[in-house]
Order: sequence, then structure tokens, then C-alpha cells
Amino acid sequence: GKSTLLNRLTNAGVLADDKLFATLDPTTRQLQLPNHQLCLLTDTVGFIRKLPHHLVEAFKATLEEVNEADLLLHVIDASQPRVDEQIAAVEAVLKELGAQDKPVLAVFNKTDLERGRNQAIRLAERFRHSVAMSAATGEGTPALCQAIADLLRDRVAHLRLKIPAGEGRWIAAIHANGKVHAQKVSGKHLLVEATVSAGFAATLDPKWICG
Repeated sequence: GKSTLLNRLTNAGVLADDKLFATLDPTTRQLQLPNHQLCLLTDTVGFIRKLPHHLVEAFKATLEEVNEADLLLHVIDASQPRVDEQIAAVEAVLKELGAQDKPVLAVFNKTDLERGRNQAIRLAERFRHSVAMSAATGEGTPALCQAIADLLRDRVAHLRLKIPAGEGRWIAAIHANGKVHAQKVSGKHLLVEATVSAGFAATLDPKWICG
């Protein structure tokens, strides 16, 4: 479900297989949201209790991604009869990681199936933020993208920058890590209007920020 969702949103070409641990290494792709904000989506190994020993190394990368994420998308197969147990297993792992207070958006997948639709309605009461969708058909994708944008809104910065023309590395980084709305040359500086993550904004030289 997770890999199918990533493929649906970003055309990532990630292996989508209905098997446990089909994804062993995190795969990260860029997604442009409805408000033109750019974010990075990472597909990780599934969370279960008592991870097999030979997968511990693969799981380490997932732990790093979870702890660094601004928002967790908990992709739930709403068509599964034991869905409550699966949700509990994921929540237990997040607690073990110390990530239980991270913002979570529950994504109830497989609502193209009758059981999925019915259980999504019931399960929505358990989560503060949730979206029902079908990664297979694409139904609900716009609502998911909008929900992500809404939850990340406070984690972005809209900046007007005056950057020395010689700082080409930083200018390229702004283009790679954010959305540039306008730029023009002014003497020995480049004037840039851009939307970037709050974390990336903190790495910029404060002298460059005009507002």
C-alpha cells in the first residue's frame, strides 16, 4: 500500500508488492503540493513488532527517517479484517522510537473495496487527521495532497532574499529545496522570493533575509 501510494503521488516507480518487507530501503521522492510547496515523501519498511534480526540493518534507515520527518503518513489497509491490531502494532513501534508525538495523518487505503470504505468510516474517529482513498484507483488523492499541505503549512517559510551573486551553491540549493516564485539580478546580488521549509530557512545566512 505504501509503495503504491508513493507511485501514485510521484510516479516514483517503486516496487509495489503485497508482501511483508517488499520495501527494505527508504525511497524518497519530491512532491509538489496544491499550494506549490515542495515536500519529500519517503517510503519505508513496514512497522511490525519483533522485527526479524536479519532486517535490523535495513530497519535502521527507517528509524532515522521517522525521527527526522515533519509529518508521518500512517498508511492503513482499511480492507484488512485485523486492521485494529495492525494499527496498534504501528503505534507501539512509534512509541518505542519516541515518535509518538509526531504529527500523524492516517491514510485509509483500499476504499475502492466495500470493507475498506466501511472500516475507514469507523476508524476515522480514532485519528485527529485522516483521509480515505484508494492508491490503486487514485480516488481521494487530491484530498490527501491538500491534507498534507494543511498540516505542513506551519513548517514552511515564505522569504524574500538578497543573496550575493557569488553564492551560486546556495542559490542552487534554494531551487532544489523549495519553490522559487521570482528572482532577478540587482547589482552584485540576486533577489529571490521563495517558499522553503522552516528547517532549510534556518540554514540560510540571516543577512540575506529581507522579509
